[in-house]
Amino acid sequence: MTAERVACPDCSLEQALPAIGDHEVARCRRCYRLLKVPEAQDHASFALTLGALLFWVPGCLLPLLTVTAGGASRSANLIACAFKLWGTGYPPLSVLVAMLMLAVPTAFMLLLTVAQAFPHAYFAHGCRRFAERLRPWLMTEVFVVGGCVAYSRIGSVATVNVDPGGWCLAASAMLLLGSLALRDEASARANEIIPPSRSSLQATAALVVAGLVLYIPANVMPVIQIERYGSIETNTILGGVVELIHYDLWPLAVIVFMASVVVPLAKLFGLSWLLWQTRRGSPRLLRQRTRIYRLIDTIGRWSNIDVFTIALLAALVQFGALERVRPEQGALAFAGVVLITMIAAQTFDTRTMWQAARAHRDAA
Repeated sequence: MTAERVACPDCSLEQALPAIGDHEVARCRRCYRLLKVPEAQDHASFALTLGALLFWVPGCLLPLLTVTAGGASRSANLIACAFKLWGTGYPPLSVLVAMLMLAVPTAFMLLLTVAQAFPHAYFAHGCRRFAERLRPWLMTEVFVVGGCVAYSRIGSVATVNVDPGGWCLAASAMLLLGSLALRDEASARANEIIPPSRSSLQATAALVVAGLVLYIPANVMPVIQIERYGSIETNTILGGVVELIHYDLWPLAVIVFMASVVVPLAKLFGLSWLLWQTRRGSPRLLRQRTRIYRLIDTIGRWSNIDVFTIALLAALVQFGALERVRPEQGALAFAGVVLITMIAAQTFDTRTMWQAARAHRDAA
């Protein structure tokens, strides 16, 4: 039998994939990228993905949380949370949240379930490729953490209960996380030999500059407005962190600070360093730089915790003059930073680092 040959999607090295056992994986010889997992893990991954999809449906339709204040109660499901921001005067933010909270997870789970259920069908490869394109935008676990932050913030001023939809959504996120831990869907790209493009560096550089410009107003301007008994209070991202500390919610305060302040800045400076090293054609630390890029690409999604928290608060805390929550301009700027940095990470092609180093070495 002829060994399957693939090109590593991270460093372009063409190599033959060996036969692997039930407890083995195949990685790239040069950059250690995961290229192949055993068939048994595929079956377990399918079971977990199917379970995640079955919990996802009621998680979208049933109420997530119920908030009670002043004798009145409010509840909202995932669909209401996604579209509530439209009525507050921020349609772009509403569209972004609806795509990330509803459209992407639904499409990803459906595509992956179909591809895993019918692995040899003619449409399976196309489903896997489309699912892989959506993978960086999949944030079910990030939304669950955002829900925990919203629960804690609301619980400090009102009574809040987790409804069946909230439990189903949490179960779906955990099952999907387990499925992806068993099988790295990005490894499907290993079979696609696409030449690296130097023009991707220009696009990444432009996006990094735009992200740095937006980062300042995103952290200086208020992201949320809270009205209590006629008194209006606005909070920046750091103000929200201070509020969590005030209520002795230190773990959540650390998570929000890291995800909303540290991670976007780390991504911007990390991508800037990778771009600079690639422009120089530096051959140093190529494996380490490739791993840094993988980390940047992975952690970027967590910056959406604040965006999802604002969506939940805006949908649930609506009690007229008693209490009301609305997003502010800073939320739009912050969502822009998160979106831009995620796109920047996707446009950067790690293979250009290896290509540039090889060209520099040949010219020396």
